[in-house]
Amino acid sequence: MPLAHYLNVGRVCLLQSETEKSAIGELVHLFCETEPHLDETAILEAVLIRENDVGTNVSNWLALPHARLPGIGSPKIAVGLSRKGISWGASSQSSIQLVILLIGDEADRHDFLSVLAMLARTFQCRTVPRSLLTAQSAEALYRSLLQCVTSDGVSIDPDRQADTEAVYASACSMAEKTGADCLLVMADQPAGLDFVERYPGHCKTLLVTNPHQQLDTPDWPFDHLFEIPLHGVLPRHALDFALLLILSRNLLRPDDTIVCLYGSSDAARLDTIRLLNVNEDLRVPLTLREELASGTIDFQVLLRIFTLASELAREGREGKPIGTLFVVGDYEQVQHQCHQMVINPFKGYSDHEKNILDPSLAETIKEFAHIDGAFVIRGDGVIMSAGSFIRAEVMGDQLQGGLGARHTAGQAITACTNALSLVLSESTGTLTLYKKGRSMLSLKRS
Repeated sequence: MPLAHYLNVGRVCLLQSETEKSAIGELVHLFCETEPHLDETAILEAVLIRENDVGTNVSNWLALPHARLPGIGSPKIAVGLSRKGISWGASSQSSIQLVILLIGDEADRHDFLSVLAMLARTFQCRTVPRSLLTAQSAEALYRSLLQCVTSDGVSIDPDRQADTEAVYASACSMAEKTGADCLLVMADQPAGLDFVERYPGHCKTLLVTNPHQQLDTPDWPFDHLFEIPLHGVLPRHALDFALLLILSRNLLRPDDTIVCLYGSSDAARLDTIRLLNVNEDLRVPLTLREELASGTIDFQVLLRIFTLASELAREGREGKPIGTLFVVGDYEQVQHQCHQMVINPFKGYSDHEKNILDPSLAETIKEFAHIDGAFVIRGDGVIMSAGSFIRAEVMGDQLQGGLGARHTAGQAITACTNALSLVLSESTGTLTLYKKGRSMLSLKRS
């Protein structure tokens, strides 16, 4: 839900208080002015008790006091801004400028926690946005708050958005001056890129972003949209995979020049421009593209495996990191190089019931990733087995030394077959793609 679903202009104010308790009191009073049936004394007492138990200053400028009480109904938010800053918490070292008070119903824990998480995610900037500090009225503050977020609660810091626009303008200028064939924009969260409409393109434009961004793509001035898992991956490694995806769609020629624009996920802005030539700078993605083109592996299958492995790297399983191995393609040869360590959980199911492209299998695959051994997958995405022990017969001098058992198995199976393997490291969360016994691509986490 968007922020406006829980907040209205009547519950926004410029705080006059100089202490934590009185600031909370001001915001509680706003709730009761807009909804007179609420018990002001009970809400204030509940919030202060919660605040006394655990301080809610989540950064050096933001506090998120909150409480659940009976009879509140759906979650509600009130916001106050203090330009001077308010001493907050037992240590009194924080000078809080923005206070967001959340109250919810005691019986509705799930929605309450979802809104609390949305607020923490939305206002994750290291410093308070200037657009909030310069608000001269509650109405102006309310408008600025709504401008800081998208409809799905993604943070847009107006200051960093201005920086991104300046860098984007420079990238467009570079593309024009160098006669580039393509402008590639890679953004973790493309919210806030509306300004691109003001810069007419002189070449083909591509947007690479995380899946499920719900973009209204027909209104965007990008020629092509690609969705790949970027969360937490080092930008230069994510760029390699993005370029492999674009090459697989035959959207780049060998002599093309590309201007790439991207930024680190924690910077929340685009801040890096690279000028690349396909032949000179993309040898690994080109080689891998040629290998895939000459084989029987569907690229959508590879992309799906990368997505699932990336989610496992980010989420782990049951609160713990996890490692696993996927072997894809050349099943006729691979099946002779492995045997089951446990009963095969995919045996007996029809091909359409066990295809990795089926989104409903995601949780099943993540659960079976706990099993020692490899997932063995046909090039068309059909999962032939899980928990398979790889016993590839390869001479030692054909393999890189110093690898763990999982990486050695992933490397070895590709040295003696035409398969491809993807290894998720349990210790580092790095994804490594092997082909012909060599590491072709590595996606390290930031």
